[in-house]
Amino acid sequence: MKTIEQLRLGVTELHVSSFDRSLPFYTDILGFTILEKTDSTVTLGSNAKEPILLLKEDAQLKEKPDHEPGLYHFAVLLPTRKNLGTWLAHVIKKGYPLIGASDHFFSEAIYLSDPDGIGVEIYADRPQDIWVGEHGELKGGGNSPLDGDGLLQEAADTTWEGLPAGTVMGHLHFHLNPEEADPFYVHTLGFHIRMAPPASLFIAAGVYHHHLAFNAWGRGRKGAIDPRFSGIRSYTLVFPEEADRQSVIERLTKAGTQVNTTGKSSEFVDPFGVLVRLQIEETD
Repeated sequence: MKTIEQLRLGVTELHVSSFDRSLPFYTDILGFTILEKTDSTVTLGSNAKEPILLLKEDAQLKEKPDHEPGLYHFAVLLPTRKNLGTWLAHVIKKGYPLIGASDHFFSEAIYLSDPDGIGVEIYADRPQDIWVGEHGELKGGGNSPLDGDGLLQEAADTTWEGLPAGTVMGHLHFHLNPEEADPFYVHTLGFHIRMAPPASLFIAAGVYHHHLAFNAWGRGRKGAIDPRFSGIRSYTLVFPEEADRQSVIERLTKAGTQVNTTGKSSEFVDPFGVLVRLQIEETD
């Protein structure tokens, strides 16, 4: 089976119940820059103006209960450990509550929730040669205490100026049944399994620790995402070469998944009702 060896995550679309509540969180707390705003949508990016999130407002949405399928968290990847320390100092100064912090060996991560209860991870990777073995295997993992004091000390000489250039969407983690995800995302799309702890699945292109994750922790994780609740509606996979994108489209079509193409973008709906866009990396 042909596998995906290289891609990155592009724009992720989230539906929220109120811009009045959400935008102060996404800009003042997380540090996103508003790149474009309409009556019903807001495009958010880093200081480098690269789009990362698309927010859509729907006042009828309810917060997703824990037992419902959906997004566990989206994870914003900062370029350096110092950037993470700078952000941590900023959020502490703001007094916004954090819900967790972990050292995963391959990354250091801080967790919080948006006003709709959507989970957010802000993290920085350690150098890849630390956590990728000689044969591409993933070393480390787990949840050790985060060295918050060390992060703050490393960033002591910096000033918070928003999310820096080089910030990207690092990964998406879903509250969805991994047994339903595996046949589609691994055996059809061609992602690599990087970790498979109990009731969970972490997959990636190439040797990255994970671009996508699925867990069935707790109850009621089977089935599709309910659009009555706030959360994710679509995300984008960006390929470095057109041949890589076409290979995925061919596998999807052969497996019976409908793929719609408009210009340089193709899209399909995954087994959980999430729209996935396949795009090619734009070059200057």
